Amino acid sequence: MIKIAICDDEEIITGQIDNMIHEICGKEGISFDTDVFFSGNGLEKEIVNGIKYDIIYLDIQMNSGDGITTAKNIRKIDENALLIYISGYDKYMIELFRLNVFAFIKKPIDYFNFKKIFLEANLKICNQQFYFSFHYKNREYKIPSIDIIYFESRGRTIHVYFRDNKTEKFNGKLSEVEGRLLSGKIPFLRIHQSYLVNYHHIHSRSKTAVTLINGTKLPISEDRQKNFGTQYSRLLGGDIGV
Repeated sequence: MIKIAICDDEEIITGQIDNMIHEICGKEGISFDTDVFFSGNGLEKEIVNGIKYDIIYLDIQMNSGDGITTAKNIRKIDENALLIYISGYDKYMIELFRLNVFAFIKKPIDYFNFKKIFLEANLKICNQQFYFSFHYKNREYKIPSIDIIYFESRGRTIHVYFRDNKTEKFNGKLSEVEGRLLSGKIPFLRIHQSYLVNYHHIHSRSKTAVTLINGTKLPISEDRQKNFGTQYSRLLGGDIGV
């Protein structure tokens, strides 16, 4: 799922952008979620509070906070979000590209140009390789997150299980691993105090357990069943009973 922020002080424009995204994603089968803001300050607050956006549509001139200042503040926190400016003015182009802006779309918005840029942004997001790194016995490991089936905590040791049947381990807390993985594009779900599993490697699930692609069956603790069910259903993109 890609997470998108739309920031413009004109409700007509935010509605237009939101509608176009819904139409494009519906036709292309892209899972997405949008948040709409009418000021740069509101968007900044969400990002400061830890919300990560893959794509940010941002107007340059707004009544409450200009888009360039907003982008500078965002870049202090998040270097990876793709910034796409929507504006009727092009005199800011040099300043924009200093901020590593992905694209500039001029108002009035042309649907086909918007679609082209949106699909290019989505492709870039999908092609990014995300890794999980850790240290153990003076060695550093850097592993593609998609290759990890699940993490298991045993005391102060984290065991990592891979889809090629290999395992590694390192010292740490599972809650810290979970927090680090929240910023990645590979969703990991906490099903138990001792287990953190890769959503993409879940073969099947019941209310009380998940079966992974390697045949491993892991329990879902009672206190996590509801939250896991909600997260799993959201990732599936359907209304599945939990």
